[in-house]
Amino acid sequence: MLVDVSTLLPAVTVTPGLFALVAALLVGRRYRWLGYAGASIAGLGFLIACLLAVFAARGIGVDRVAAVLLLLVFGVSTVVQAFAIRYLAGDPRAVRFTAGASLLTSASAGMVTATTLPGLAVGWTLVGVALCLLLGMYWHLPAARDGVRRTAIAFLIGDLALWVAVVIVTARWGVSDLRALAGESFTGPLVPIVGCLAVVAALSRSAQVPFHKWLPATLAAPTPVSALLHAGVVNAGGILLLRLAPLVSGDVARALTIVAGATTLVYGAVVMLVKPDIKGALANSTMAQMGFMILTCGLGLWAATIFHLVAHGFYKATLFLSSGSAVAARRRAVFNPLPPVMTGRRRLLNGVLAVILPGAALYAATLVIPLSADGQHAEQALLIFAWVTGAAATWGWLGHRSGPPGLVTVMAVLPPVAIAYLGLVYAATHYLAPALPAATPSALSWPILAALVTTLAAVAAVRWSPGTSLHRAIYARALSAGYISSSLPAQSRGARS
Repeated sequence: MLVDVSTLLPAVTVTPGLFALVAALLVGRRYRWLGYAGASIAGLGFLIACLLAVFAARGIGVDRVAAVLLLLVFGVSTVVQAFAIRYLAGDPRAVRFTAGASLLTSASAGMVTATTLPGLAVGWTLVGVALCLLLGMYWHLPAARDGVRRTAIAFLIGDLALWVAVVIVTARWGVSDLRALAGESFTGPLVPIVGCLAVVAALSRSAQVPFHKWLPATLAAPTPVSALLHAGVVNAGGILLLRLAPLVSGDVARALTIVAGATTLVYGAVVMLVKPDIKGALANSTMAQMGFMILTCGLGLWAATIFHLVAHGFYKATLFLSSGSAVAARRRAVFNPLPPVMTGRRRLLNGVLAVILPGAALYAATLVIPLSADGQHAEQALLIFAWVTGAAATWGWLGHRSGPPGLVTVMAVLPPVAIAYLGLVYAATHYLAPALPAATPSALSWPILAALVTTLAAVAAVRWSPGTSLHRAIYARALSAGYISSSLPAQSRGARS
């Protein structure tokens, strides 16, 4: 073999960290070339991750899950650092961002490729430290200091829980190799305690209830930092639960995971609908998406977890980096004539079409690409998610393009999109299957998913029926629930640096 994978993987993990050290020594200087160098190193890491993914498919070097996660880590880092070169042009903190982003990239790569419990915990903690450093870029802003404080407290709780779990597992059972966890038989009263500690760590990092307040408090950070956070760091909860699947598969840990994920999904979705600012709505959207990811972990649908967190990572990075363009478009829309208000009959018709058409397209797609027996539950969970997303997109399109032309466009676009989506899900689940823990779907999987879909449909119905007393009551409560008050003392809030 012309490439030694055993040296390639450590090199691609350590190199961004070494560059971060070099950039840290130059903090305060205005060296634009450092930004280009950081983006180039991340881009090279992405190319190497592509090569590792090919090797992983052949059973060489690195497992498939790690290879896919490396694609996410280096792909998002490349795009965000390249965007930041122009976004932070002239800002004396640009070099600090480059150093922090490179450290975050290195720590994230180390975390997703770790093969031991201590290595996983070290990478986990370093990711949190790197993120807090990035969130503190504009430390002179009271909102930024408040966001760092909230984040640090949530991360400290989660990190302590994870380290205690690592100590218990290594001391009680003598296991430190992650690959050996599946072959061990964990029994005794400490098993549910370890499982719950791991779940607490995952919930804190992914901004799940009751740790959900820190994520919306970080919006004072510059947009590239928000993109790295929402597209990468918050996904760590799902990665941790996947790596520690044998420890979190007990009834108590799974129940905690399912309840927290489902609650956060509904909470984030409702608050997102009432947020008037774009970044605030995106933050709560991330919270809801992470709720779905954590829920799939609790239901044992590991293929759905990985597929969703990778897709959401790239999608949310795009949304944050284009948030400025969205604000500009909204300002231009102020001067445009408002679209006609839909009648009650039109609203009902559009709602029915928004539910039926995506469902019919997905059903037709399953006839072209049948669901397989392996990973079938994961694929079906992703189909439900796609159905809800398609319904929202169809509703929005029909609201702006009413009449036969809009309906014809929807009917022409949905089937090929559904087939392409299902084909991608099929390919991804089969690629990941050999490296994933055995799927352990609960008997409550479908009732839970059905209840969530029903709840979200009820919320959507209320959202699209303005003027009613129920709409006003839910709107006011959701707006109040999404408000983040500063945790800083009044004197500190008024201080200037």
